[in-house]
Amino acid sequence: MPDHRPTESLDCLFISPPIFHGTSGNIWREINSNFPPLGLASVAACAHEAGYSTKIIDCNIESPSVDDFEAFFTAHFVNRYISIRFIGLTGMTCNIKKGYRIAMLCKKHYPGATIVFGGVHATFVTEEVINKPFVDLVVVGEGELTMLDILKRKNYKEIKGLAYKEVGEASGSPIIRNEPRDRILDLDKLPMPAYDMLPILKYHPAKGSYKRLPAMAMMTSRGCPGRCTFCNKTLGLRLVFTSAQKIFEQITHLIDHYGTKEILFYDDTFTVNKRNVIELCDLLIKNKTDISWTCFARVDCIDQEMLGRMKKAGCHQIMYGVENIDENVLRNINKKIRCDQVTDAVRWTKEARIECRLAFMVGNPGDNVEIIKKNIEFINKLNPDLLIVNIATPFPGTEMFDWAEKKGLILSHDWDDYNLGKPVMKLENMSSEEIKSLYRLMYRSFYFRPRYVIKKILSIRTWDDCKMLFGGFKALLSFFQKKKA
Repeated sequence: MPDHRPTESLDCLFISPPIFHGTSGNIWREINSNFPPLGLASVAACAHEAGYSTKIIDCNIESPSVDDFEAFFTAHFVNRYISIRFIGLTGMTCNIKKGYRIAMLCKKHYPGATIVFGGVHATFVTEEVINKPFVDLVVVGEGELTMLDILKRKNYKEIKGLAYKEVGEASGSPIIRNEPRDRILDLDKLPMPAYDMLPILKYHPAKGSYKRLPAMAMMTSRGCPGRCTFCNKTLGLRLVFTSAQKIFEQITHLIDHYGTKEILFYDDTFTVNKRNVIELCDLLIKNKTDISWTCFARVDCIDQEMLGRMKKAGCHQIMYGVENIDENVLRNINKKIRCDQVTDAVRWTKEARIECRLAFMVGNPGDNVEIIKKNIEFINKLNPDLLIVNIATPFPGTEMFDWAEKKGLILSHDWDDYNLGKPVMKLENMSSEEIKSLYRLMYRSFYFRPRYVIKKILSIRTWDDCKMLFGGFKALLSFFQKKKA
């Protein structure tokens, strides 16, 4: 009889748990995109470049249900690898509980593996994560260099940006938090994310956010110029950028190796470094690169010159984070923008023939029913091409969370509830039911206007346009037909 027992060993397995968007009442469940875990792919690329055998599991594609993970893991890893030295998991607040379940299953099958957690939740809720009995190490902040030190089996005490349990100590606090690691200031020195370790052709953008397929996400900077209270500064306040030349080389690689036709830049504010954006646009134009692309921006980080160059280089959609137009609410969340900047940015973007997508929130401190209705009037008057609305969510690590926690306003510490579609913070002027009702009203008031529907129907030029419009309309209907959470 042939011997089918596993014989191979693996240095490091990286796992991205499935994203949790709630069971109902959440628009992201209907328009959800699947894109690669770029941070994890960067860490994996560094490990591979250093000579370590490395694999990635992106559960969003390969095992969307945690209930099915063990069968997938057994078939593809347990039956192949006799040992895995390190298993690294990343996690946001909304999917950290799924990450815990997956980590427990990994420890069950590989009790000798070192389980490492990183990502935004582990960075800000470090003690919760490291205190889990199945977690051995937590990486705080950027993971590339810290993970390399771990793989090299350096003494834990010497590894910056690491938290761990001190075994055998009788002290009152068994948790050790080393000093922070210095930021990576030259992103050009990092290898390209490990796209080759991912099922890259299975990824797809959110409905309405793309023009062509295959499409791929990219991150070209770290940090954000904003100081909004609802945003956690995982990497501190300093902004660092990948050079335009390196961005261009990565785009060319994606086109040549995967047939990529569209890029979605997921930087918090892609346009903050105007010189870099202009240089990238010039490279794309000069080389006649066949690529369309979208990005995120702030209304105070855009101008007409840049928009014109972006359009010529293939940009077809920009999303601006506005959040609210009420001065008091904007002050409460430290969103330092003005209504006239919003109006100008939308007008300039339309004049450049670039689609304009606006992002708003319901349920910020100071919000009330009247303010949200004024927001609806403002949005409909501006008439952007697309609207995204989220329920204000005080994620751990944000000023908003600390403020709400101190005042006893946090309604839930069940991290599954932190999915942008459910109120988890008590407000003085609005109940949770009012927030959920207004959340849906903002969508309904915008997307079901006759003016908007007619405009979209008249914009159809191809069969792909028709399919995309039908898909978006179907997603909206499904969202409104679902029972409220």
